Amino acid sequence: MKIFSSKTLLQVLVWLFIFVFFFSVISQHRDTLESFYMSLYITVSFYLVHWVTAKFLFPIYLKDRKLYLYVSIVTILLFSAVFFSIEYFLLPDSPPNNDPEKQSHLFHIIRNIITSAMVFFVTVSFELMEHTKKLTESEKMLTEEKLQTELKLLKAQINPHFIFNALNNIYSLTYMKSSNAPESVLKLSEMLRYVFYDCSKDRVSLSAEISYIENYNAFQQMKSEFSQNICFATDITGGNIEIAPMLFIPFIENAFKYSRIEENENAFVRMEMNSNAEGLKFRIENSVATKNKPSSGSGMGICNVKQRLDIIYPGQYDLNIEEEKDVFVVELKLTL
Repeated sequence: MKIFSSKTLLQVLVWLFIFVFFFSVISQHRDTLESFYMSLYITVSFYLVHWVTAKFLFPIYLKDRKLYLYVSIVTILLFSAVFFSIEYFLLPDSPPNNDPEKQSHLFHIIRNIITSAMVFFVTVSFELMEHTKKLTESEKMLTEEKLQTELKLLKAQINPHFIFNALNNIYSLTYMKSSNAPESVLKLSEMLRYVFYDCSKDRVSLSAEISYIENYNAFQQMKSEFSQNICFATDITGGNIEIAPMLFIPFIENAFKYSRIEENENAFVRMEMNSNAEGLKFRIENSVATKNKPSSGSGMGICNVKQRLDIIYPGQYDLNIEEEKDVFVVELKLTL
């Protein structure tokens, strides 16, 4: 069981150091018992200034700085007067009464003001540091909560967007009375299982994501009577890699959408995925129908991916989207 926190232990050591310091200085001129009491008095008086400043004055500073200035000055003067009175009336061997250099009482009052002010300003400095640290931690926590909330909203957009496209595909197959319609429903159920169960996690295995893409490509292939020119090549090394789910699907959806591959036998969609222990590279290129050209980075899905990348892989990704003649190219590199 932890009795003292590290912060409390540090404070105890600091005050013990102050006591030992004054005891070692005073003991050079006075006997041991007298040095002990004098050192204890100084340490306690310093601690009292510190405690009042930390518990009462600093909270005023956070609320009303103008009031804080007046209250602080009055408090320091009050402490100084109290300490001088204690030294003069209750400690007969203290400096005001037993001063070898016979310095005036005003000198000792000023000495008390300076020492009280010194303890006051040191305490305020440390309290400001602690307050700034707490604000930074609080801001960091709020930022993380905001990012997590935003990420959940972005992930939530994936599911209805996918279902909308999938149902459109099944509708097209059913409308054309395609023999692939029953199989497409079965494929859809497999894909929905992945979307609703596996994709609820923050990370999925790369192999599961690849299987989903392969199912998606097969689902797309069913929309045409002819064999669509869809190519998906993978070269995966580097062990069990995990990534954010549904990261590549918006690019694949766009490729199929703008190539109109289910209508044009000359259209194509080519995908490559390479990975190793250090990173992952995904590249997809598609032909673009003349009257169906996208703008760079267009579409809700692409914006969604960019936002998710900024949250999940800040400074760890490189995304390039460009058009080369009648070919649209997307290349995404992730540092893992």
